[in-house]
Amino acid sequence: MKLQDAWTLPNLNLAWRRLTTGSNIAYKRYFRNLYYAYEIGLKENIRDLHARLKGGSYLPQAPTKIYVPKPSGLQRPITLLCIEDQIVLQAVVNIFARKLILRRRKLEQKCVFSNIIQNDCSSIFFLQDWRISYTKFQAKIKEDFDAGYRWIAHFDLAAFYDTICHDLLLRTAFPRTLDDENRTRIMHWLKTWSSERTSSGHAHGIPQGPIASNYFAECFLLPVDENLLRKKLKYVRYVDDIRLFAKSKESVLKAAIKMELLLRNRGLIPQGKKHEITQAKTLGDAMGILPSIEPGDDGGQPEEIVISAVDAVKKFHSAISGKPQAITDKTRARYVLFHAERSPDLLTFVLRLMPRHPEHIDAFVHYLSQHKTSRRLILKAVELLGTSPYEYVQGEMWHILARMMKHAHMQRPLIRAIFVAKDKRAGLAAKWGALHFLCAAEQAGLGKYAKFVMFQESALLQALLVPFLPDDRFGRNDVADKVLRRFTLESGLALAEPFVRLGLTHRSFDVKAQSLPKQVQNVFKRLGMIRSPIPAVDPLGEILARRYGVPQWDGLKKLLGRKYARALQLLNIADSVYDSGRSQWLSYQNSFNHTMFLALQECLAAKRLPGAIKVKGKDGNRIAFGTLVESGQPFAKNHRTIADGFRDTNKRRNELPASHPYDVKTGARTRHLGKREQIVLTRKLSTSYQAILGLLSPP
Repeated sequence: MKLQDAWTLPNLNLAWRRLTTGSNIAYKRYFRNLYYAYEIGLKENIRDLHARLKGGSYLPQAPTKIYVPKPSGLQRPITLLCIEDQIVLQAVVNIFARKLILRRRKLEQKCVFSNIIQNDCSSIFFLQDWRISYTKFQAKIKEDFDAGYRWIAHFDLAAFYDTICHDLLLRTAFPRTLDDENRTRIMHWLKTWSSERTSSGHAHGIPQGPIASNYFAECFLLPVDENLLRKKLKYVRYVDDIRLFAKSKESVLKAAIKMELLLRNRGLIPQGKKHEITQAKTLGDAMGILPSIEPGDDGGQPEEIVISAVDAVKKFHSAISGKPQAITDKTRARYVLFHAERSPDLLTFVLRLMPRHPEHIDAFVHYLSQHKTSRRLILKAVELLGTSPYEYVQGEMWHILARMMKHAHMQRPLIRAIFVAKDKRAGLAAKWGALHFLCAAEQAGLGKYAKFVMFQESALLQALLVPFLPDDRFGRNDVADKVLRRFTLESGLALAEPFVRLGLTHRSFDVKAQSLPKQVQNVFKRLGMIRSPIPAVDPLGEILARRYGVPQWDGLKKLLGRKYARALQLLNIADSVYDSGRSQWLSYQNSFNHTMFLALQECLAAKRLPGAIKVKGKDGNRIAFGTLVESGQPFAKNHRTIADGFRDTNKRRNELPASHPYDVKTGARTRHLGKREQIVLTRKLSTSYQAILGLLSPP
């Protein structure tokens, strides 16, 4: 099993299936419509993704983060990856799962009880039902308690997902690939996904939200688990909730010290406030506070109503206590909220407890979705918009108000919604809700408020709002036109369904098919919007387009012929070190230019075009590249724009310390390439490449 096995076609298809069958409902709500659209062109899209990964032109996108309230009052960051990044992450984790399956099996359901993969490694369902393992986790605690292990050391890790070191994570499964090119690529992907800004990526942290990351986190803790097993320490773990058991205080203290050192050696930090050593008097003491379950992993689908209104009230009432009332049995409370029938009495409980328990907002909103309209609910939602400090809660309240749009209650929130729509500092969760509300307000005839969707910077946000746009916003120079011209994957996929419904295509907005992302072209082709053939993915052309702004041209493979693979390799290396090693970039980019020049010469000679020159001397040896592009040579006279960029790049490359310690003519010490010089050369090469395409591509 090798890292590059991650991007084989079978594994990418398996990754897609596991992505769409995952139980992380709260995460998938942001992408459900996009998944449906991507699936339409799935065969072609996966094939193209495979080509990009294999050819090196795949580029991870900076994610979007939202923040969900936690019981502590702080927030849990949820990382929203673009669809193809989700596929790639799952594909990599598939390989980890197969690589580590035997090591994990020795621990699963014995001391480790979280994120257990299916027994069938090829199953489209990745993880087993958490309820089974969670029950066994509790049973194991009871077993140890009954056996006399009453002293317990409890560990919980601070910002667990955010502190996972990428290097140590990859070493867990692939310790012998330290200098492997594929390992470097995956490290770059993880770094990109660790931050919303590409310029501030970290070497630690994995995206929280995808089920793939849940298993990745288990992989990171595997060496700790194995070490504890070798030391014959009695413990149980559910994600980052770890409990050590012993029959005496001294024994459990020694074990706790060993545990702390193991965790710190992995760069993990136990939470001081949650670490404690106690002697359990009862089984309830041993159970303690059970670990949190990720929002969305513990609910059913909206149509799965299994608890009657009367029983729901009784069960929910048994899960709360105190004055003022608070939820004390979160597992039971959430189960009721996800499965209860509509009830006025349960609604009263929910409206009373919702402000006190923002960490359960997803469960509250799931239950409230059954109420088509409710004056009490509308008033509570408006109240929370002004009192809740959490943008996620505010966003959910906007969605509720949008669904219950009534003129009499909506005038006041309109002003607040417009403020949120204009606020550049507001996060995606709040903006999505507020703009949904504004679109609903326009649908209800309160004003032209959907226009605010046009001015949002986030392509994902605009894609999320497309289903709420009024039909008359799908005209020229209107919202849908603006969204389509973002030319992003999310924008195009979001528009597929309304285009079919309204009888529109990209041509309705005077947009050329080739300007759309390839994945969107594949979907539109399947829907009959595009009739002409779609060229195969050209990784080399994609890199040139991304780095140098040249238009995509489907003739590069034909131009380079047998030199294509070598040219792609050189360009890939050059592009990968563009920011981290400017001088190295210059060396490899110059070699790519030389390869491109030789291919161009073959083309010019075959077509008997001006500028064709001999590239070998009378002795049969190749003439130096710098000589071939000199200003006095026939090629430079006929194709000055191309020659200028190639000549300046080659000249500066010869002035690098790696090429010559001293300048051949002046004797001055050579120097590494500076940032400003790189920018100038990049612009010149952009002009040269565009001139080549203009010379060879049809008008």
